[in-house]
Order: sequence, then C-alpha cells, then structure tokens
Amino acid sequence: MLPEGTPLRDISPRSELICVVLLLTLQLGFCLHAALSLTVTHDEIWHLPVGLRNLREGRFDIETVNPPLTRMWGAVPLALGNVTIDPNVTGQDVGRKFVEDHPGDFQFWYRWGRVLHLIWPLATGIVVYLWSRRLWGTHAALLSLLLYVTCPNVIGYSSVVTPDAGAMFGFVATLLAGLWWRDRPEWKRAVLCGTLLGIALATKFTSLLLLPFIVLIAGALAVRCAKQSGWRGVGRIAVQFAIMAACSWLILSLNYRMNGITTPLAQLDFQSEGLKGIQQLFSSMPSLPILVPRDYLLGIDEQRRVMAGQHPVFLNGQWSLEGFRSYFFFALIYKTPHVLQLLFILSLLSIFRWRRGLRWWDVAVILLSILLLIVMAGQESLQLGVRYVLMVFPLMAILAGGAVKLLNVFSARARQMVMGTIVVLSLFSLRFAPNHLAYFNEWAGGPIGGRMHLIDSNLDWGQNLHDLKREMDARGLESIRLAYFGTIPPSVLGIQYDLPPSRSPEPGTYAVSVNFVMGRPHGITLADGSTRAVDFEEFGYFRFFQPVKTLGGSIDLYEITEEDLQEYNAALQQLSR
Repeated sequence: MLPEGTPLRDISPRSELICVVLLLTLQLGFCLHAALSLTVTHDEIWHLPVGLRNLREGRFDIETVNPPLTRMWGAVPLALGNVTIDPNVTGQDVGRKFVEDHPGDFQFWYRWGRVLHLIWPLATGIVVYLWSRRLWGTHAALLSLLLYVTCPNVIGYSSVVTPDAGAMFGFVATLLAGLWWRDRPEWKRAVLCGTLLGIALATKFTSLLLLPFIVLIAGALAVRCAKQSGWRGVGRIAVQFAIMAACSWLILSLNYRMNGITTPLAQLDFQSEGLKGIQQLFSSMPSLPILVPRDYLLGIDEQRRVMAGQHPVFLNGQWSLEGFRSYFFFALIYKTPHVLQLLFILSLLSIFRWRRGLRWWDVAVILLSILLLIVMAGQESLQLGVRYVLMVFPLMAILAGGAVKLLNVFSARARQMVMGTIVVLSLFSLRFAPNHLAYFNEWAGGPIGGRMHLIDSNLDWGQNLHDLKREMDARGLESIRLAYFGTIPPSVLGIQYDLPPSRSPEPGTYAVSVNFVMGRPHGITLADGSTRAVDFEEFGYFRFFQPVKTLGGSIDLYEITEEDLQEYNAALQQLSR
C-alpha cells in the first residue's frame, strides 16, 4: 500500500481566482488566434448567414438540421451592422450566396461571429472548474481546468461558428445543475436546471440525450424524498420537476419565437421512419397539437432522415457507407492529448483507493454520459468527426482532476516535478496552433500520420485555404491546379486554378485537400464557380507521391516531375503483372 504522504497546501481565494483567470485567458488567446487565422470552414459557411435570417426574419425553416441559438448568437454583429442578405435562397446555399454577395468583407463578418462564439468555451471552463472543485477540491479543479483549456479539440471547434461549442456548454452545465438540484431540491435550482436544459436543446439535437439523465436524477430524488418526507416530499419534487420542464420548454420555444407550437401533429410531413411511426400512433387524434416549435420537430425529422442514409466514413484505412460502431472510441484515442488520457485513467484507478466521501452520483453521471455519447453516436452512419461528441472532453477533464490525489504519495519536490511535467505536456498539445482542428496525438502520428486513421472534420475541414494563397504568393505562383475540399470558392481569395487531372497524374504543381488525397468522394467547386461531384478515389493517386509541404495538416502541395510520373507508371505496371 502506498504511503499517504502530506496533503497539498491550501490555496488562498485570491491565488485561486488569479489561476482561474490566467487559464481561461490562455484558452481565450489561443481561440482568438485560431478564429482570426483559419479560413471559413466547411459547415460554418451557412451557419452564420442562416443565423442572420433567423434573427432578422423569424424564419427557422431555411435550414432545419440544427437548432438556431448558436447561429443567432454568432449573427448578432451582422444584425447590428445591417449586413444585407438574399432572402430568396434557402438551405445550405444561403452560405455560398452570402459569400458571393460580400466578396470584400465576408471574412470580417465571420471573424466577428467567431469572436462572439468564444463565450461558449469560456463558460464551459467555469463549469469544469466548479464541477471538479465540488468533486475533488481546489487543486484538482485547477488541474481539470488546465487539461480543458489546453485541449486542442475544444479550442479548434470553439473557434468557428458551428453549434458544437454551444452544445458542449449546454450539455455539461445542465448535468451539473441537475446534480446541484439533487443535492438540495430548491425552486431556484430547478429553474436553473430547466433554463440550462432549454439552452442545450436550442443548440444541437444531441442535447436530447440529457433528458434521460434529468429524469433519472428526478426519479432518484423522488425516492429519497419519499423515504424522508413521504408523499408530501414526492409532490414537492414533482412540482419542481414540472417547473424545470416548463422552463426548458419556454427557453426552447422562445428561440423559435413560439412558431408553430399549436400545429396539429397530423399536418406535418415527416420523412424519417421514427417520426412517421409516432404520427401513426396518434392518428386517431388528428387535432393533437405538437406543443413544441414546428421547425424543431421538423429539424429532428430531417436529421433522422439524413442519419438513416449512407455516408462515406473512413476509419483506420477502411471505408464504410454504414459507419463503424467503434468510430468515436478510436476518435477519442487518436484525438485526445496523452496527458489527459493518462490522468483520466489514473483518476479512475484512484477512485477505488480514495472512495470515502466521494460523490458517486457525480462520477456515475460523468461516466454514463461519456459512454452514452460514444455508443449512441456510434450507431449512426453520419460519422464525420470527433466534434459530434465534443462534450466528452470537458467531462474527461473533470474526472481527470481526481488524479491530483495521487500527488499525496510524493514528497514536495517530487510533486513540483510531476506538476511541472503535466503543465509542460499540456502546453505541448498546443504546438500546432492555430491548426488545432488537425490535431492528432503522438500515438496517431500527429496531423501528418493522423490521416491514416481519420479524416473529414477531424483533419480537413477546408480551414487552410488562406495558407495556400500565402504560399502561392511566396512562391510567385499566379495559378495552381487545386482540388479543394471546402465550401468557400477559392476565387473569392484571388486564387486562380484548374482542377487536377482525374485519376491519372500529369507533371505540374498541385494543391490537394487531404480528404481528396485519401480518396473521399465529395462535391468540388470549379474555377467558373460551378460545382461537380468528385468520385471515390478520383484524386487518390496523389498518395503515391510525396508532398513537398503540408499546409496546416489539411492541404498537400505537390511538385510532380516527369521522373515522378515515370516511377508512378512503373509502379502501376508492376502491380498489373
């Protein structure tokens, strides 16, 4: 058995506050760097202008696959700046039209939207600190916050105008508020939990996974109160739960301006099998109102329809149209910094030694949340990035803070060395700044080796087109042969280009997005502004050649010579024998 050692020294409230502010400032600095540096990413292009139309027109049927809260929040600067937008375009084409109509200043507005979005990671950092402090104490809370603010995935996906960071905050904050309510079932705590649940539901449909946790917490609380106060206590919990549900419904509905909440269920044209089944179940009540915003329900239906389709998914060198059950398990293995992984495992092991006084409900909620997110996301065929389970990272950081208890077995000098090593390793995770989106840990081979395991938004989300323009200017290239995965037309950045040849190489200078190098099918923008489909492995032949440079982990540069072409043809002949 390990010796107990001496406990860690207490930290004064002033020092504690200074440390928290410094850590959050560190995260803010790296987020700002990324937000002001990266090209508008693949999905981001439509989120911001759709949010502007949500704010300005009160319409939410323009693009329903995500709830509107984070979009509208990011679009506030555009609304204040009276930015014009075409009211006749719907769907994801809204983004492309917005960029084409604002070729000179679209980057300025997207950067402002990104800056406003930084409220989500900062608010999540406060939740991480409060939850870890509640679980383990001040020293552990500072460790958890350090691990959280230096997580490249959190920084990367928080630096763009997408719903992921907002959903991360809503998910983690709602769980903590639910546990606060369980500790002391007061009216104000029920209202807080309900408000945060409403915010979470208004950010991303993934937040629907919070509902079973809140019901579980309420059920356990009712059982406890029944033992203590009988049916009177159960009634009080039931009323508080109803208030919580009402608050969440109100927040969600206000985000949609109460649109369509009285629409009869029978009038909705569902496309997914699940919602069609629910509609059929209540077919005997054709006037039954849905009581939730119409476009929220239609958005769930649209997402279920999309999820039920086939999508090209890449994992560990293999392709699948149905996805992989283990996709997000491997994504977390490859994309999580090793220091966070190690401390998370050590904290789990330490629980069995220092289990007295532990808040088991907190630990259970964290572990069940992580497990449920990984398992449920793994059931879907749309597996395009670890961002779908972004809320796992702050949850891991909270639990990893418990590893600080292991420091009690060391001498004071050894503790300083261990903590210094943890700080260095945590900061080392930020070495790819501002290209945090392409982060892979050392086991996966970093951004270069990561492509052999995962692609899509894990690595290449179209974020480095500006770097290509700077590289062309530095090399004196007036034009290039380009296969770009992103949704921003390269011409709006002044890039003159043609597509690389299809399926067979030619000598020349090329820039190719890693997703295309790895063979992913997708749409591509032509030099004249039109688009066409890219077939599976159409540009996969570039894997034979060694890039002269990789920009931000997502765009490979190639200089293919006649000698390279001869080697390629010789290799093909060898394979055909």
